[in-house]
Amino acid sequence: MNQRWTISTAICLLMTLTISVPADPQVVYAPSAMPCVDMHTHMDAKVQYAKAVDDMDQWGGTISISLAGLFWVKDNDGNNASPASVRQIPGNDMLYVKEQLNDRILFVPGAFLIPRDGIWWGVDDIATFKSQGFVGLKLWPHGAILSSDIPLIHKQLDEAGRQGMPLVGYHAGDPGDINGNSEAFPKFEDDAIEIFKAHTQTTVIFAHGLFMMTNDPGLDKLGEIFDACPNVFVDLAFTHNTRQPANYTVSKAREFYIKYRDRILFGSDVFAAGGGASGFLNERKVLETSQVTNGLHGGPKLEGFNLPDSVLNHIYYWNAARLIPRVRQVLESRQFKIGYELGQFKFDRLPPDVTVNELTLQGQAADLTGTLGSVTESLVVEIAGEAYTGIDNLDGTWKLPGSHMAGLPAGIYDVKVTARNSIGLVRTDSTRNELTVARPHPVQEGRASAVSVQRPR
Repeated sequence: MNQRWTISTAICLLMTLTISVPADPQVVYAPSAMPCVDMHTHMDAKVQYAKAVDDMDQWGGTISISLAGLFWVKDNDGNNASPASVRQIPGNDMLYVKEQLNDRILFVPGAFLIPRDGIWWGVDDIATFKSQGFVGLKLWPHGAILSSDIPLIHKQLDEAGRQGMPLVGYHAGDPGDINGNSEAFPKFEDDAIEIFKAHTQTTVIFAHGLFMMTNDPGLDKLGEIFDACPNVFVDLAFTHNTRQPANYTVSKAREFYIKYRDRILFGSDVFAAGGGASGFLNERKVLETSQVTNGLHGGPKLEGFNLPDSVLNHIYYWNAARLIPRVRQVLESRQFKIGYELGQFKFDRLPPDVTVNELTLQGQAADLTGTLGSVTESLVVEIAGEAYTGIDNLDGTWKLPGSHMAGLPAGIYDVKVTARNSIGLVRTDSTRNELTVARPHPVQEGRASAVSVQRPR
């Protein structure tokens, strides 16, 4: 949304809500119980970051993702954000957050979608953004159609998929008003869906539930989109505040959230870190309890969903960790265990980035090992002209049993590992000469050994 929302902060209410018996289903989880990733915020540069983290510590947030560089936020000099201010974030804002705030805020570079001009960042910028620490790409169409006529759009979307950079908080238009869609903010979600059907490797997280989670027919349509498009996700930013009570069934919505738990991500649309702890707790009450409340931004009061823990886990953090490696890393650094494959829930939307651990063999067999960026469907390990099928351990690591290397003459060997995941993304390791087969020293004959050295990552 392109306006600021003012909500009073009530810390006393927060303390009342969080001191409760954990077994009570009507209790909002204590901040330490379950991590929560806010996928959709807008902050005025460094003046807002510490306040946002302080609020998160009170309402239970763990990570906030700031959609940076859009005109309604300010840069560090107090000017309207711009491409120039986005380019200084890695060497400025990211360093500040890393050093002062334990990486609690992650960044997405914003851009307007202007059909005649295209997007200000180029195809090559996407890989650069990833290497700099940005965790996705933000587009805001301002009434524009996502069409094939936009310069370079298909190349940009393809590259976003290859790099594992999801489109975060992507707008497909705004809902207009009771008189219909306005000229400035028409609803173009159908056109956007058709474009993303042509880019199945590219992940898109549509903002505001695609404005289809506000009534029963919208939920039906969004369900059809989810069924047809495995690369489509939505965030909940502002969703609960635009529900239409006259045409909205809470029980139907609850069933929808449970069924599509792996496609929905938490988001707030808070501007300038202004949501306040009590406002966030209202939003959490919608999801975690059956209490009658109106959500973060003061929308219509309706009964909450009282969702099970397994669904809240997906919405609050598992889906974010599945789509964004940096989210998973920050959560794990804060001692939250993130499973690599949880039932049907796989980390397969990420590129299968692969590494090889150095291994020195001295007569005794040992497994060759390495790391993986996502669950794979095929893993091929090539050594000395022979190709073998590697084993994905489904925990972010792989191995090749040592029996495959028996009989290799002494020498140094390059290990080439090619990983492919279920959506067709392919990665090959970037290192060389990782395997050394040593000739045993005479004193070692009869008591050979194997040494595995893990390459620093």
